[in-house]
Amino acid sequence: MDEATARLEHLVSAARLAEEMAAEWSTRRHVGRADEGRIVATTDAVGALVTLEISPLSRKRLDARRLADEILVAVTKAEQSAAASQDELLRGLHS
Repeated sequence: MDEATARLEHLVSAARLAEEMAAEWSTRRHVGRADEGRIVATTDAVGALVTLEISPLSRKRLDARRLADEILVAVTKAEQSAAASQDELLRGLHS
């Protein structure tokens, strides 16, 4: 009986820790930058785009194709950061 109680307490503790880790992770924001920092994309924890900031200088000096490419670079960097963070969370939960 003592062993079962100890195992249950361990499981409850592990579940509580996992819940805390997931709650903290879910509030994270991830930023990707391009065009020397003049284009900034921010995603939430799961990689959904939250904001996209484009400097007027980028709009002036880049043609439409290059602007689109730079936006894609910024968004991709933010998404990759979010994915790495999610992988880190999952590794922590499996430990």
